Amino acid sequence: MKRINGFLIAILVSCAQVWAWTNPVSMPDVGDARIRVVGQNVQNYLSNLEASNSSCATQSDFEAKTNKIANAFIALKADIVTICEVQEDDEILGYITEEMNQLYGENVYTYITDNMRSIAQSGKYQNLKAGYIYRKDKVTPQGSSTSPYSKFPYKARMRIQTFKENSTGERFVLSINHFKAKDSSYDQGEATRLENASNLISALKNIISDPDILIMGDLNAYSDEQPILNLMEAGYEEQLLRYDPQAYSYIYEGQKGLIDHAMANSTMADQITGAQVYHINTGGGYYYKYSDHDACVVGLNLGKSTTGIENSTMTKENKKMIINGQLYIEYNGRIYDSFGRLIQ
Repeated sequence: MKRINGFLIAILVSCAQVWAWTNPVSMPDVGDARIRVVGQNVQNYLSNLEASNSSCATQSDFEAKTNKIANAFIALKADIVTICEVQEDDEILGYITEEMNQLYGENVYTYITDNMRSIAQSGKYQNLKAGYIYRKDKVTPQGSSTSPYSKFPYKARMRIQTFKENSTGERFVLSINHFKAKDSSYDQGEATRLENASNLISALKNIISDPDILIMGDLNAYSDEQPILNLMEAGYEEQLLRYDPQAYSYIYEGQKGLIDHAMANSTMADQITGAQVYHINTGGGYYYKYSDHDACVVGLNLGKSTTGIENSTMTKENKKMIINGQLYIEYNGRIYDSFGRLIQ
């Protein structure tokens, strides 16, 4: 490697050049975590450069943006990345994934395919979605990603996926969401955001793969607004404010605010080692900026939760169930997983 104008250039065996920068802002401290989950709105990341909402005018712009995004995720040592505002196509996350693998030096990152595809038209709005990139040597997706919605656009913009930690077999549920943006309508889109929150809460109540739930994404609402309050009333605590009461992820007309969130239910919160915002876009400067939102990072040590029936006496009358290949136990009218953690 050699340094040019403050940048590092890594020349790979294939002779392709990948730009790797030195970190321009302080790294977030999320404790001694085994798994690091990153959430990011990447601001209209489209390979369809002729779309009216593309953030890139040229192929060169697109490649530079891809490199900046990948650098940020590698700097954060991401094991799972939840992304929103990317093109509604199956292969779009492949560009970032390939760049991350080149920067890392090994083929460890991959992404979840969802068979989504929208027609790219010149000058037209390009539909958007949310998705997942992950380290296949650290975690494994369990089953397919689902959505609180059956129809677009929110079928694509709100996704739910269970992950298993390879080293321990522990699981958790990770939901990535992009709620309705504020607009010029009479309620600024609030009714739709409330619907987004309501549908998400209902969908997560029906998840049986694991009781530990982490919600991330651009929810387009501040912490004192009703969509977030409804999530809190449903039992989800904001982890970014838990670890930093002054946390912000977005600056609008000079005002700092938190509209990107990381919210966990009580059993998930027990397993979180820290949660912080990485101010790469609001404070990193022009050469590092790739979005109008900062990245959020959450540290996890799965298996730490003490909720459950570990100390309870099991009897022959307990009912055992196998659902999607997983063992569940009914005890005193409640259902627990094979680790003894309460599901419902």
